[in-house]
Amino acid sequence: MGWYFLLAALAAFGTLSILWILFGWLLPPADQGWLLCPGRSGELSFVHIYLWLRELGLVRCALTVADLGLTEEEHAWLAEKGIESCSLDRLRERLGIGAEEH
Repeated sequence: MGWYFLLAALAAFGTLSILWILFGWLLPPADQGWLLCPGRSGELSFVHIYLWLRELGLVRCALTVADLGLTEEEHAWLAEKGIESCSLDRLRERLGIGAEEH
């Protein structure tokens, strides 16, 4: 009797999960936003997760990595994958931080 309840619960959860995924695919793509990730040398684990999600089609926005000590090889690898890396000064200019006049 307990097995029937467990199977029914798993079937209901699977059905809900499929409906959730289908609903997500019906949403329009968000091309206006972008993600910002700090980039330290040897610590680009989020970039690998982002690339995996982008290959699956679950992430469509651009990723920018803030340079907090990246090596030239890491810059080249990011550029090869289509990910922008920028220095902190360039990031401040892009976000308009520090440009306020009194």
